[in-house]
Amino acid sequence: MANKKVKISKENFDPKKHVKEYKRKCNECGKVWHSLALREKEISKEVGCNQWNAIANCCNPSAQLQAKRNVDANQTELDKLRKCPNCASQNYHEEVLIYEKK
Repeated sequence: MANKKVKISKENFDPKKHVKEYKRKCNECGKVWHSLALREKEISKEVGCNQWNAIANCCNPSAQLQAKRNVDANQTELDKLRKCPNCASQNYHEEVLIYEKK
């Protein structure tokens, strides 16, 4: 018997029991892809932390450059998750899906 996923409402979302993901469909080529909301949140936090590190290390040029490289790398990773893997368009429809953890 197939394991059927039951959608959970946003109001009932509990990160200890549920998984939240983005289902995106490209409006240009029709490709559908998924991305975990937790992963995007982690990357966004890393971008913010690295931006603060770049500011805090303003007197140390090499540390500031490394912090900027970290910001750029994390931002690039986040952009990749939010672009169509087929045609690289950012023109998409997004739906939030919430499921119980296995």
